[in-house]
Parts: sequence; structure tokens; C-alpha cells
Amino acid sequence: MKTNKAMRNLLSGLQLNRSLSPSLKAVADNGFVHHNGCYVLRDLSATTNATRSTLGDSTGYECFVNSLHIEDYEADQPLAQAILFVMQVFQIWNAAAPNKYLTAIVSAGEFSVVAKFHVKRPDEHWLSDNIEGYDDPVLSIDSYEDISAMVSKSR
Repeated sequence: MKTNKAMRNLLSGLQLNRSLSPSLKAVADNGFVHHNGCYVLRDLSATTNATRSTLGDSTGYECFVNSLHIEDYEADQPLAQAILFVMQVFQIWNAAAPNKYLTAIVSAGEFSVVAKFHVKRPDEHWLSDNIEGYDDPVLSIDSYEDISAMVSKSR
């Protein structure tokens, strides 16, 4: 897991002793669809008219489509809900596609917490290598990592 200092500060007080909201759980549980070499969350696949060619690469397309404003689904404790959502998405992903890794990116702005997902590819990245260069709190974690242990470690 990669985090910037601003995100580590938020994670240090985060409590995950709650349930994932039913609306976010439903999105995660519906899994992904594969289309033209890209993987998109099934529930979000029909919500865009963007194409892979307009967004540069597969990672850009996936991050565009697989982008959820958590507070649109659950306004109470959106960062905790985002982490729980990532955990649920990873569980579904790992059961369905154990030979591919998924990357989750969570950012927390003043008014919004956003979770994005893309397949991990060697030559494509969504975030800059300089994660401390982001003003907002941000984290990146891969589906083979234990996010709950990483969050606990940051306390």
C-alpha cells in the first residue's frame, strides 16, 4: 500500500468496526464485466458513453468508469466506507480473477471520498510515482495486499 502523509493522518484514527453499506455492498457483489480488454464494475458499465480510445489507455478508461463518490452511497463515515468497499471489491475480484491483480485508489477531498479501480498493468499507472505530491489524502493498494492490516499498522 502506498499512502501520502495526509492519508496516513486520516487512517491513524479510522475505525473499521462497522458494516459496509448495503448499496456499496451491492455494487461490489455484482462484480466486473470484461469488455475490450478492460474490467469495469458491472453496476457502472452502463453509466458512461466514454470509450477506451478517448481516454488514452486501459487504466485511464477503467479509472474513469470505476470511480465512485462514496458519499453518494453512504454519507456517514465515507472514508471508512471506502476502505470497507475496497475490501469487498477485492474479495469478489480475487475469487473471480485470481491471476490478475486489481489496484484500488482512494482519495479524500474536502467534500468527497472517491474510490477508483483498475487492473494492475506494468506500463500503465493512474497515480504519479510521487504520492506525496498530492495535496489531498490518497492511497493506492493492490488486491493481493491486506488492506485491513495496513490500516491497522498506520495507527
